[in-house]
Amino acid sequence: MKLIPNFADLLHKVKLPRPEKCFLIEHGDEEYIEKWIKNVEIACKLEELFKWINTKYKLKKEHLTHEERKIAEEVKKRFPLEQWRLIKIFSDHQRKYRYYKKAVEDVKKKNHAPHE
Repeated sequence: MKLIPNFADLLHKVKLPRPEKCFLIEHGDEEYIEKWIKNVEIACKLEELFKWINTKYKLKKEHLTHEERKIAEEVKKRFPLEQWRLIKIFSDHQRKYRYYKKAVEDVKKKNHAPHE
């Protein structure tokens, strides 16, 4: 899973999509998160996905079998386990900002419209 290529541009233009759309599914990801993908996109909330990944692949456990450790390392390489929270914060903040900015602009338009 990787960040969308135009993330920085969208971030600076205050146009980030919802958090789940900030990530692209890469070839091989479906092996690990197939139940959370629909039409090559994340089909759930980001928090749900990463909570499930941590639990399913025992990423917080210390004592793993050789096979479990091997899978956990591949999952850690493949998914942004630390960065996803920051991406979510940026995306959610921008979505709220755009919503409130539009609401304020609508109120201003109504207050400055000629009265009939």
